[in-house]
Amino acid sequence: MKPYYFVLLYFLTAQLSFSQEQYVPIDTANFPVRKTKSAEYLDRAKLFKNEINEKYSGKEKSYINDSFDNMHKNFNKELLAGDYVFDARFDSMVDEVVAELKTQNPEIPNDLTFYISKEPALNAASMGDRRFVVNMGTFYFLDNEMQLAAILSHEIGHLLLNSVIKSMQREHVLNQTDSKQQLKNIRKLKTDKSEEALKSYKNLLYSESNIRQTEEYKADSVGYTLYRNTKYAKDDYLSAMKLIAQYDTVKPIGLSIEIYKKMFDLPNQPYKDEWLKREDFSTYDYTKYKARIDADSVRSHPEVTERIAALKKIFPELSNQSADSTKASGKFEELNKIAKMEQMPNFDYSEDYGVGIYLCLLHIQNNDCVDYYKNWLGKFFQKIYTARKNYTLNRNLDRIAPNNQSESYQQFLNFMWNLNLNEIKNIADYFQ
Repeated sequence: MKPYYFVLLYFLTAQLSFSQEQYVPIDTANFPVRKTKSAEYLDRAKLFKNEINEKYSGKEKSYINDSFDNMHKNFNKELLAGDYVFDARFDSMVDEVVAELKTQNPEIPNDLTFYISKEPALNAASMGDRRFVVNMGTFYFLDNEMQLAAILSHEIGHLLLNSVIKSMQREHVLNQTDSKQQLKNIRKLKTDKSEEALKSYKNLLYSESNIRQTEEYKADSVGYTLYRNTKYAKDDYLSAMKLIAQYDTVKPIGLSIEIYKKMFDLPNQPYKDEWLKREDFSTYDYTKYKARIDADSVRSHPEVTERIAALKKIFPELSNQSADSTKASGKFEELNKIAKMEQMPNFDYSEDYGVGIYLCLLHIQNNDCVDYYKNWLGKFFQKIYTARKNYTLNRNLDRIAPNNQSESYQQFLNFMWNLNLNEIKNIADYFQ
């Protein structure tokens, strides 16, 4: 399965409801469109390579070119495969926001390109070549277009700071000097090679992580400088930062135990208490398998509270932030609803059927577009049935990992894995 850093916004679903009419997903069977976009993308990649050749030289130039070549190759594969959505409604909103940023900030380049990814989490990224990726989940979890402008201005800040290429330059230096020599020294040791290698690797990670955290602070500052020149409310810059932190890392939560009997006590298949039987992890020794490199120590993004405090110190006008977000335009509200309804088709595309079922149940639990999510429940159970029959279910349904999953998600996974093949088929048939 794809690793998702996905949040279930279960307490806001009611206010975003569409009608109970059948929603028609965005057409992604548009290979001619993708092929055209691919050709345009590859042309821009060639032009960018010419720029690299003019600005850099020697082995450094080769390393940067190789890094971007690999990036462009992989991105083009994703583009042709259908990982990105080409929809005028989303493009228009991004263009509108970027136009406002550029009008007030002439230092922003003109030839920026934005791609809307099907990913459900709230996130965006600068790829270092004037190309940006904006997750569709960004339109779902943000409150308004001002917050979208905040997210985009931060990423444009990374571009103006040349963050990606600077990272490649550091990697090139490490590959040529420190890490290479350290590995040679480790090979000469007769004992404790693994411990020395780990220590060496940790030092390299910590060093790079500290630099990247500093760059995040700089991108926050540059991004806000761009943002505050626009017509957008200043308070929404910080509220966007809080939302991206909240909805980029939280795991699926919120499903009640009562929903299982409510949904799966079927006329031809009565509900069974044994479906909810859970594995016993009471003797599980979490510390035994604790990662030897603390993830928090090598994180590339400092905590949002620290970043916000740093911004307030530099820009005192942010100290009196309003608690309320600015009301969204009707155009953004419509995109918010579309992004919500596109979650199920996107999970279907990525073959993450288990997360799709969990989210369907959560929406039904909250009485949100019940018919729509029941329909998807049937589709996902049919896909689960086929995968189970073909012994490929591990690709589509998580295994229980008690150290990093919520209680409700662990209970859900127990339920799913406890169902036998016939029971899954009966559920699929009922909801379809």
